Amino acid sequence: QSGKMNYSYIYFIVIIFYVNMAIRLTNVPIIRDSLTKYGINNIKLQNAILAVIGKESNFIPKSEDLNYTTVKRFKMYFSRVPDQLIPSLLNNPVALGNYVYSGKYGTPAGAGYLYRGRGLNQITYLDQYKKIGDQLGVDLVKNPDLLNKIEYAAPAAAIYFSNGIKTYRKKIIDKYGVDLAAIKPTDDPLKILKAVVNINAGLGAKQSLVDDQYGVSIPYYKLITKTPVINTTKTILPIILGSIALYYLLKN
Repeated sequence: QSGKMNYSYIYFIVIIFYVNMAIRLTNVPIIRDSLTKYGINNIKLQNAILAVIGKESNFIPKSEDLNYTTVKRFKMYFSRVPDQLIPSLLNNPVALGNYVYSGKYGTPAGAGYLYRGRGLNQITYLDQYKKIGDQLGVDLVKNPDLLNKIEYAAPAAAIYFSNGIKTYRKKIIDKYGVDLAAIKPTDDPLKILKAVVNINAGLGAKQSLVDDQYGVSIPYYKLITKTPVINTTKTILPIILGSIALYYLLKN
């Protein structure tokens, strides 16, 4: 009886893991639809953007976690912060957000944490909130948490990358040798991925950071290119109901 109980709990944990992943992947077709709507039709480019979104949010829109607990991890992302200030910013997300994001790109003093990264690809700064909100037709400046709802997050991400592709088109061509606005069948998909990572990180980002984020994006790229579209009703609901039934069968 004890062995049966242990087995049932292990099975239940495994099923929860896969159901959680399936739920996350239900957002993928929603994001693809938004990319298409905003003119991003090339499948290689869509896959690259989805990989970056996976790396940033695991396909679930959310607010940036600024609660850094170690100096090593802190310096990886905020290398320009003076060493003497780091102790006061560790385990202090509000202070960190206000320090690193205030006074930049339209973000007033003391509002950095309010306009920290949100959404599927962690859109940051007041100017970006306003620009993308204007294009969406919603007030993201007054309602920044709307970016954490998939119905706004998906088109917001599409707008962000569409704007970035247009703005940095020539610089991306010069740096990576690919034209994201006119991708050819022979273009290397991993070069496209790295270019998209660089757009999301900012063209002025340190190369070491871009390389690190590219590496983290690779598993998501493989997942996106190998995983079929998940249909919520046909896939997740039967798994949940079947898992619950089998769990109680094994338990009893």
